[in-house]
Amino acid sequence: MNNVKTIKVLLALTLVFIFAGEIVADENKATAPANESGNSGVMQVLHPKKLPATIPCERIAVGGKMGYKPNMVKLPNGELLMANFHTHYETQSDGAMCEHTVLHRSSDNGKTWTSKHFDQLPGREPYLNVLGDVLIMTAHIFPPDIHAIPGRTTAWLHRSEDGGHTWTSQVLDIDRIPEKVDMTYSSRNIIQLEDGSYALGIGCGLGRDYLFISKDQGKSWAPEKMQVTGFDNSAYRWSILQEGVFFRTETDRLLLLARCELRDMEGLDKNLPGLPDFDLANASDLDRYNIEIIFESKDNGRSWHPHSAIPLIGCMYPSVCNLGGGKYLLTFTKRVPSHGLAIGVYACFLEEQKDGLIKADIENDLMVISERTNPYLQSGGGFGNTLLLDDGSLITPYSYYHAVPEIDALMKDGGFRNKEIYTRYWERALPYYRRWVKPLTWAGFVKQDLAMQTHWFLGCCQVLNLCGPATEVARWNLALPVQ
Repeated sequence: MNNVKTIKVLLALTLVFIFAGEIVADENKATAPANESGNSGVMQVLHPKKLPATIPCERIAVGGKMGYKPNMVKLPNGELLMANFHTHYETQSDGAMCEHTVLHRSSDNGKTWTSKHFDQLPGREPYLNVLGDVLIMTAHIFPPDIHAIPGRTTAWLHRSEDGGHTWTSQVLDIDRIPEKVDMTYSSRNIIQLEDGSYALGIGCGLGRDYLFISKDQGKSWAPEKMQVTGFDNSAYRWSILQEGVFFRTETDRLLLLARCELRDMEGLDKNLPGLPDFDLANASDLDRYNIEIIFESKDNGRSWHPHSAIPLIGCMYPSVCNLGGGKYLLTFTKRVPSHGLAIGVYACFLEEQKDGLIKADIENDLMVISERTNPYLQSGGGFGNTLLLDDGSLITPYSYYHAVPEIDALMKDGGFRNKEIYTRYWERALPYYRRWVKPLTWAGFVKQDLAMQTHWFLGCCQVLNLCGPATEVARWNLALPVQ
C-alpha cells in the first residue's frame, strides 16, 4: 500500500503535533487582524464520539484585510495555491465597484505564504481547479462591477498553463447558450467525465441548465443540455448548478452538492433524507437561509435527481475531501446561527452507507474549524475547502468577519439601530458606492428584520473599510496509527 493510500485509510483519531510557522506577507500588505475571540490553537469537536473533544490546530493569517472567500489547490509541483478576492469601491461618477483575484502561494504545506494581486483577473468567488498541468479558475461578475456586461451576471473562466503566474480569460456569456437566457452562472468546480473530457456546469435559471464540455483542458467549451428531475425545475428561478460542487465517490458514483432555495423548489419530496427541520416561513429573505442538497447522476452528468440533503439551514460552500474507506470529510460554512451552531466553518464525516445513502453526520464528531465571527456581526464568507496533504495533515482556508472597535461596539449593543447613527454612516458611504447604498435609507431600514438591518449597516461600514472579511488558514490533523 503506497503512502498516500495509507494516509487516506488511516485517517480518524490520533492527533499529530503540527509545527509552528510564520506568515510571510506580501510587501505593503497589512497582516490580517489577530484573533480576539478565544483560543486560536484549538478546534472544538461537538458531540465527540470517535474524536477527542478538542483538536490542536495552528491558525495563520494570510494577506491583508478584506480577503474574502478563499479556496485552495495543490499544484503538480507540490506548491499550495490559494485564491480569494478583494472588493474595491471606486469613486466614480456612477459609484461603481470592482473585484479582482488575489493569489497566495506556499511551498511548505501552508506554514508561510506570499501574496500577489491580479488586477487583470476580475470576478468574485474565484475557485481553483487543477486539470492535469492546467489551472482553471471559475468566477462570476455582478452588474455593479466595472468589468461587467451591463445589466447581467456572467460566468468567467481564467486559464493558466504555468501554475497561475500568467492567465488568459474567457466569458461564458448568454450568446454561448442555445436558448434565450438573461444571465450565466457556473458551478464552483470542474469534473472529469468517464471519457476523459471535463464538465463545467452553467445554470441560467428556470430549467435552463447546461454542462459545458471541454476536450482540450479548458481551451474551448461546448454546451450540452442537462435535465433535472425530482421537483419543478422549469419554475425554479435558480439552478442546482449555480455554485454547485461535483464529486465522485470511491464506488464511482457522480454526485453534486447543490445550493438550493427550498422555498422555491415546488414539488420536492419533503421526505427527502436529511432535509432540515426549520420554519422557513418566518426566516429572513436573505439568501443565507439556503440549504445543500446532494444530487446524483447515473448517466455521466446528463441528468440529475435529488438523493439526500445536509440537515442544516444556512449550510453553504461545501467541499469534499476523500479520507478513504468510503468516508469523506465534508467542510461547509454556516452562514446563519441555527441548530445550536454559530456562524462559522465546520467539518463532519460524510459516508456512503451500505444501503447506498450518502449521509452527512452532524450529530457526532462535528468539527468546529472556525467560529471567529462574533454572533452579532454577519457572515464573513467562510468558504474554504479542506485538503489532505502528503504528510497526512489537513489544511482549511476560510474568511471571517471583523470590525474596528467603534463598529463592533455599535453592533454588540444595538446602537447601529439608532436613526442618527445609522444615517451618519449611510451618508458617509453614499459617495463611494452610490448604486448599492442609495436605496438603503432609514425609512427602508426600519421595515427590515434584524438580519437584514445588520446586513445594511455593515454593508455601509464595509464600503468605508471599517469592517469586512479577513482570510486565514487552519493547519490540523486526524491521523490513526497503522493497524
